Amino acid sequence: MHDVAKLYEVYINRELQTTKNEILNVQRLNQKILSFLHDLAEVSQDSRCYLFWEKEEPIIHQQLLEDYLSGLTMLMSIGYELRIDSIKNYNELPIATDIYSLFFKIYHSILKVQSHYSSEDYQNTIDDYFTLGFALGIQIDEILDNYQND
Repeated sequence: MHDVAKLYEVYINRELQTTKNEILNVQRLNQKILSFLHDLAEVSQDSRCYLFWEKEEPIIHQQLLEDYLSGLTMLMSIGYELRIDSIKNYNELPIATDIYSLFFKIYHSILKVQSHYSSEDYQNTIDDYFTLGFALGIQIDEILDNYQND
């Protein structure tokens, strides 16, 4: 089990210093979701999973990690916009799906968040995003070290 909830707490504590007592701002939420989708697209490009004509080029792990963390930060920001108090810790499960399906699943999950504002859909998106990161070879220690040192 990984202490993802602690990462979220770190993010929430930063946000609480800037905004308080606002109601759901749908426009800002939509902007953040669109930004997350952009970050997710950057991760897919960095992973080279769909660049079949450029497979010979190596994956630049540091760039992949930076874009992944950017997406994670935006995802945490979306949770804050939804006023989600806490998230469950991520339990690493064997990856039973291919990388393409993970990307599609995340796209679908975040679009459900956008249309329903559901904490369950948000939790599914977080879980799927961590599963994707691990499938791409990103280690939890890298995430924790880089995220907490921001």
